[in-house]
Amino acid sequence: MKTHGITRRRFLDQTAAALAAGTFAPLERSLAVVGNESRRAATLEEAYKRLGFDPRAGDSFTALWMADIHYGGGKPEDILLPMIAEIAPMNPRPAFIGIVGDLICAASRAFGIVPNETDRRTAVEEFRAMKPHYEELARLAPVKLTLGNHDTYPGEDNLGLFRSVYGDTPVTHAFETKGVPFIIANGGSCGLLDAAQHTWFCDQVKRLHRPGGTLITAVHQPSVGSLVRERGITSAARAAFAGARGKIWLIGGHEHENRDRQFSIPGGETVMNAWITAGNRTSWGKENPGYWVWCFTAGRLVGRIFRHVGDPEGYRLSAPEVAERAEPLLLPFENRDDLLWKVLVGEGDEPYRRTTQAAWCLNYWTYVRKLDYEFPLQLAKGKARRCVVLMASISTKPTGLSVSADAKDWQAVENPEQNGSYLTFTIPQACIDSGSLSLRMTDCAVSGFGLLG
Repeated sequence: MKTHGITRRRFLDQTAAALAAGTFAPLERSLAVVGNESRRAATLEEAYKRLGFDPRAGDSFTALWMADIHYGGGKPEDILLPMIAEIAPMNPRPAFIGIVGDLICAASRAFGIVPNETDRRTAVEEFRAMKPHYEELARLAPVKLTLGNHDTYPGEDNLGLFRSVYGDTPVTHAFETKGVPFIIANGGSCGLLDAAQHTWFCDQVKRLHRPGGTLITAVHQPSVGSLVRERGITSAARAAFAGARGKIWLIGGHEHENRDRQFSIPGGETVMNAWITAGNRTSWGKENPGYWVWCFTAGRLVGRIFRHVGDPEGYRLSAPEVAERAEPLLLPFENRDDLLWKVLVGEGDEPYRRTTQAAWCLNYWTYVRKLDYEFPLQLAKGKARRCVVLMASISTKPTGLSVSADAKDWQAVENPEQNGSYLTFTIPQACIDSGSLSLRMTDCAVSGFGLLG
């Protein structure tokens, strides 16, 4: 396990900062009504009728989705049991119940954090607290669960904490229900599918998807489009969905809110991205606790129904497609005609890294307190005149970026050009003269660097 020079004390400090920022702070349930009253129904049966959906028809079924149940936050009996009480009377019951990661809290309390022995024991206890409720849920319908960033940690290749309680329970799934394929991937600690799972995911899309048909996929991190944090989801989606024409969905939790987005892949494919809120009322977020019922007929998604648990106003209906304009789904540094050289974190950056006070997330750094890199300008054959850094803010503090010709005298980069996650600036003449560009970053997440003409 690489520590990359990060001490346990720093990890604990970072965890404390994340907790103070509200990572697991209780939040009062939002009372706002989303959507107009015509899109609400007092009961689930009424919601079905408003959709024109008959769950009892031979070619129809429902799938129920929940995420971020976070055992370890609040009382165990207040998490799955209230949802079980609402699911049990459903007639018919869902074809399956998907739990899209973050089952617990303590396996990694914040991005990149490796648990100490106390947290390891706590994580196992949280998995055990969930198990009887998971088994009760599984008596209602098959449960398809996967893991999120709080269920495992960077370097835990064998998922030992989860496996110590749940044995060989699958965390990836590929199956078909009445003509609709479902593929659920394990986003793990950082949203980076390893080589084997990446191949598996692409292969399952090819195996199950029919051109023009519906395809439903899920992974904990709904980070499609991200170039910094959890950027592995973007590359996995690009690889898997290329050429897969039809109604393609990727469902995720992680952000603890309900939101739809849409992305276009070069070549014409469109991916609809649904974020779903947390299933634990003590978690930060919006409209939690809640779950979704997705309705299918004749191999097509005909509507989505959201239930805010215990909401006296009933159920909210959502369309089977995303109305928002599609955003381009690009890879880091894609379509940069001015790019002379690039390197991504986790993909060849090690020779250039000098100082690290940050949390390691396999292909990006986060909770950066101080992160120094040194790049010989000969990498771009001496032609580089500008530099671009892929970085994002992680707190209310301003993101810091400084430059030096000798890694001793540092000068803040004032007013860099910012375009999304790209921060671009002119390389100082002193660096060009020395042939070396040193960068120092603070209070940010970072995933890549480029030299430009």
